[in-house]
Parts: sequence; structure tokens; C-alpha cells
Amino acid sequence: MTEFIHREFHVQEPDKTTVINQSAPAQRPAMPGAEVLYVIGLQGCGKTAVARHLAQALGRPAHALPLDGADAALDAILAAGPAVVEVPHKLFAMESLRQRLGQTGRVLYLMAGVEAIAARLAPTPEEEPKLRERLGRQRSTFEPLFMQTLHLLAPADGPLDQVLAEALERVRM
Repeated sequence: MTEFIHREFHVQEPDKTTVINQSAPAQRPAMPGAEVLYVIGLQGCGKTAVARHLAQALGRPAHALPLDGADAALDAILAAGPAVVEVPHKLFAMESLRQRLGQTGRVLYLMAGVEAIAARLAPTPEEEPKLRERLGRQRSTFEPLFMQTLHLLAPADGPLDQVLAEALERVRM
């Protein structure tokens, strides 16, 4: 059962009124750098496919930041103009890069459960438990960093076509 919060307000000035309208959608906060979209998430969440799909849908080139030389590659991408950029999760260990991503573009986090990713990546069912354990450790390490950086969030547990549709909807909102 849903319980609603009721608040009582006492107005000291009788000619002043406050109107709270919950039927209208809340205003979205301004997001920096709408020209560059960064796609982040754990390995296996669908970053590559989503980045390529979004790039095509938005009419922008798709790029992937390399693990080595990420700063220089990012400089070149930003200089070239609008783009969709896939960012490997391992780069999130670098605080300076996280801050730079948040300041130079919108960050879309593809959030997927460890079980869904392990089912996608495990070559055999017998290897899933070990993969889930490794992915669980990665998620514990990187998810707080993703959450600190993101502007947009899209679920990535479902089938690829559903993930692509959800990501595009989030970006276009």
C-alpha cells in the first residue's frame, strides 16, 4: 500500500500563496556538454552496441576510449565535435578522468545486474558462478564511481533491443 506524505504549511503572510503541482513533470537540471555523450558501465552491459546505436541515431561518430592514452584520445574527440564515446570501466579508477567526463559531456550509465552480465559473457553455464563473483567485486568497486559521475541512467538487464530503446529514450528526454 502506498502512503502519501502530508505536510502542513502555515503562511505568515495571508496574501502569499504556494502552489505545489505534482501533475507536471519536474524540471531537469542543466547538463553540461550535450554535444558529447559518454556511455559507461561494467564489461558486458552493452556499452559498445549502445554507443554505436546512439551514434547512428544521433548522427554522430562513435568512439571508444583506449585504456592507454585515454586523456590524449579524449582531447582529440572533444576537438572534433559532437560524438558518442564508450568509456571502459577500468578508466573510472582515475578521478581526474571522471571529473572531466562529467564536465565535458553527458554521462549515460548502463546499469546491469551481475547475473544478467554473467549470463551474457559466460561461455558455459559452469563458468557463470566464477564470473558472477568477479563481476560482483567489479560492481562493488566501480558502481559508486559511476553513480557519482552519471547524468542519465538506463537499465541494461534486458534483451539488447530493449536496452537500445531505453538508452535512446533517456538521451532524447
